[in-house]
Amino acid sequence: MVRTEFPKFHLIENDTALGSVAARHRLLTIATGDIVVSLDDDSYPADNDFFARLPDTFAAHPEAAVITFPELRNERTSAPDTGRILSVPTSSDFLPLSPRGTSGERDGERGSSTIGRPPSGHYVSAYPNCAAAMRRDVYLKTGGYPPFFFHGYEEPDYALQCYAAGYAVWFEPSLPIRHHQATANRSPFRFHQSNARNEIWSVWLRCPWPWLPLVSLFRGWRQFRYACTEGWSWALQEPLWWVAALAGVRSCWRARRPLPWQIYFAWMRLARNPIYTMSDLRAKFPTVSNSAVPVRLDPPGTKGVAIVHPLLGERAGVRGTAITHKPKAPSLQRREDLTQEIE
Repeated sequence: MVRTEFPKFHLIENDTALGSVAARHRLLTIATGDIVVSLDDDSYPADNDFFARLPDTFAAHPEAAVITFPELRNERTSAPDTGRILSVPTSSDFLPLSPRGTSGERDGERGSSTIGRPPSGHYVSAYPNCAAAMRRDVYLKTGGYPPFFFHGYEEPDYALQCYAAGYAVWFEPSLPIRHHQATANRSPFRFHQSNARNEIWSVWLRCPWPWLPLVSLFRGWRQFRYACTEGWSWALQEPLWWVAALAGVRSCWRARRPLPWQIYFAWMRLARNPIYTMSDLRAKFPTVSNSAVPVRLDPPGTKGVAIVHPLLGERAGVRGTAITHKPKAPSLQRREDLTQEIE
């Protein structure tokens, strides 16, 4: 169907399903745009001028390796790292709710540091892949997503890598993403299990000694506490992800790149205490002032903006497929790459 109805698309098929993490990693490595916009099959920019305004947003934040956006989720609005539904949104009224992958609604840790604040941009500890844009050159310079995660928690892990590399993750409230979250084929329990396993794997990959055992116990206890809030059936099945995590010890050991404790601890605190100014960011993450430099969006020989857009997603269980399209976009005054994926 794709080849016949969309002949300008370039179709890439995987022999086996890679999982969302490995599939996104593959697309980020083969994309040719300077900026990669990451969406889901059920999310899209709410405003027509999103792509026209995006380059200016990155130009205003050269320290940002990732910029994340508010999600308009089924008549609710979300923003990173806070975690409370406050009202039905409009395109100019964004209120907080933790996205996937943060320490918020997925594991029961609901923050309150920005409740009551006027909507404003700030630095965050994580972002959702359904509503983000990334500098591809920074991704290629860092470790990127661990492919063996399969699905879940790759965003916080990568955000941590960005801060360690001297970059940041910025929440931009003026560029909303509409996200129609369907309940079909979604299992909160399965997501909790994979997210909890991958969170522990991230600790084993990044946390330095002698803090690694303590942080591992803290993360495991927090996940167990959240499972208890969902009922005894969840709590009794917690050992399933413990066993799955232990099965990945060898992979974590081979890929382990411990980070300085100052950076790791500052990143952990960022989930509860967003940073609003560059001076405060540099005080917490001294590497940012040394390494973050402006990145040109359209240097000679590149193509501007790429879009990574999973179709059907991890819920469908079909083979991984990527689609590349290059439409004209006069408002950007450059060629776009539209990269899509069926995982």
